[in-house]
Amino acid sequence: MYSEKQKRALAEANLLQKTILENAPVVIWLVGVDGHFRFINRTFRDAVGIAESEFLNTTDISGLLGEEVAANFLSSDQQCLNRDEPYLSHELMKFVDGEQHRIEITRAKVKNVTGEVIGIIGIGVDMTKRHETENKLRKLLQVIEQASESVMITDIHGTIEYVNPAFTTITGYKPEEVLGENPRILKSGNQTTEYYQRLWATISSGESWNSAVIDRRKDGSQYPALMTISPILNHDGKITHYVGTQQDMSSHDMLEEKLRQAQKMEALGTLVGGIAHDFNNMLAGITGNIYLAREKIYDMPDVIRMLDAVDGLSFRAAKMIKQLLVFARKDRICMKPFGLVSFIKEISRISEATIPENIYFHCELSDKEMVVKGDATQLQQVLMNLLNNARDAVSGVSEPEIYFKADRFAADESFLAKFPELEGGIYAHLLVHDNGCGISDQDKEHIFEPFFTTKEVGHGTGLGLSMAYGAINSHHGVMEVDSLPGKETTFHIYLPLIEEQNIAVEHHDLHVVQPGHGEVILIVDDNSDIRNTCKDVLENMGYSVLLASDGLEAVDYFASGDSDIALILMDVVMPRLGGVKAFARIEKLCPGIKVIFTTGYDKDETLKNEMPSEGSTILTKPYSIAILSQTVRDALDSQGDDALGQ
Repeated sequence: MYSEKQKRALAEANLLQKTILENAPVVIWLVGVDGHFRFINRTFRDAVGIAESEFLNTTDISGLLGEEVAANFLSSDQQCLNRDEPYLSHELMKFVDGEQHRIEITRAKVKNVTGEVIGIIGIGVDMTKRHETENKLRKLLQVIEQASESVMITDIHGTIEYVNPAFTTITGYKPEEVLGENPRILKSGNQTTEYYQRLWATISSGESWNSAVIDRRKDGSQYPALMTISPILNHDGKITHYVGTQQDMSSHDMLEEKLRQAQKMEALGTLVGGIAHDFNNMLAGITGNIYLAREKIYDMPDVIRMLDAVDGLSFRAAKMIKQLLVFARKDRICMKPFGLVSFIKEISRISEATIPENIYFHCELSDKEMVVKGDATQLQQVLMNLLNNARDAVSGVSEPEIYFKADRFAADESFLAKFPELEGGIYAHLLVHDNGCGISDQDKEHIFEPFFTTKEVGHGTGLGLSMAYGAINSHHGVMEVDSLPGKETTFHIYLPLIEEQNIAVEHHDLHVVQPGHGEVILIVDDNSDIRNTCKDVLENMGYSVLLASDGLEAVDYFASGDSDIALILMDVVMPRLGGVKAFARIEKLCPGIKVIFTTGYDKDETLKNEMPSEGSTILTKPYSIAILSQTVRDALDSQGDDALGQ
């Protein structure tokens, strides 16, 4: 028997124990081996929103906590009974807030004084917030580990404690090579001592440091980067660590350089576009007068030969303007499918005639035809320019060699990453290689710039590679150069291939002047020199000619409705009323009237939408007199509108 004092002490101990269990910040319950709950603490009851009496009056808690939770409880209870040691499990339980909570539960067997197991006590800790925090930390670590920017963490003294995989990718250093070291291993010498003093003073004061730097990789090469260093503070606001990030700007700088190159080319294009129209008009006047002069002195061969030379120089000047316009992507180039392999074979034959015999010239072409859509004249100029440059580059080499190759190339990921403006697919890869003087790194940065040349005065204009670069871009391709100074240079051109098709070959007689038969032709041009010269040329061929200085004057000729004009030679760009709009009015007054449009170059690019519709006959100034005569004759002899595409 217990004394009253012992009973009171025992009651107080039981009350203290129950109070502790009842108010513990964890869920606690006691269940008998028969499945009846003996005790549920307040934390458990409040969490699930169920009264203690509902637990104590049932052995089936599926109606209280749900079938899945009840099944997990029963399974875990059985696991506990089968073990001597406590059983740990993680179970989901729906709380009164409607959310699923992750509970870490420890179960242990309860025995009586004889050692008999009479029940199980369960203690559960809500791990939901901890689990969410761990997930957030795990995601944060994944972000850092998978980031493309380099991340470095140091202690307060600058000793490296962590680097992410991108650090290795950018710098070449493995983590084990830098942990415990100082970030100064990346110093390249491009930043001054004062720079690092300001950096350290800034981050030591609790501020972040942002700047562009040039650091050194493990292999000694240097790379540009955008760097940010920030202090890490503890809960007291004291600095414990520093975190630094670097974004490798190598690709960005490369794209920026391409943009600058494009802007330089656009500047030249604007200049060329501004003068091309007037320049071509002047050349048209020159070539027309040369033709007339030649007709009057047919018995003076020496003078004719000199006039032919002037005529040739005029068309060479016109071709240069055309190349500059192509370079600036402002010319109306003729893009047609053609076979590149057969085309290059012809260029190779021409090149063999211009390359000295002491130079070993080897041409290797694809066995299968490669069809591209492009302007054959442009590409011929590009390739001839590269081959001529190669010839000049090997002039001082004892065993000079030039290698020309054309083959198929499948664009891979690295190629598309290098040239993001291109699309995937199959390309023609053209390669011109020489073992000549090479190009220095400094010059290589400028070789595609207009008017840049390394040749002696009088031996180069500095436009060849610039125009080649622009021409390849206009064909939706790319051009690049590799070079080792004093050893070799290789130019690479990539052009997109199209599906093979039958390529038509056109033949033209460019020297025969077709005579007229007295037909009346109306010349419409705002340039008086062009009007008068063209009038004399056409009259010399046997035509009757009328003149108009703009579109309005041209319309007046047809206002009466009884005009005997057979053909209009119409300039496109004129004041008051341009050629295209003027012809639209004339066609309403005189249906079926035939027209040939002429143009130098639309110096205002905003007028490009006023060019004749596709299919119209257009002569570009300056034009060959023979071409003019043939075009006029074809137009007059054509039946209906088909020949002119009207």
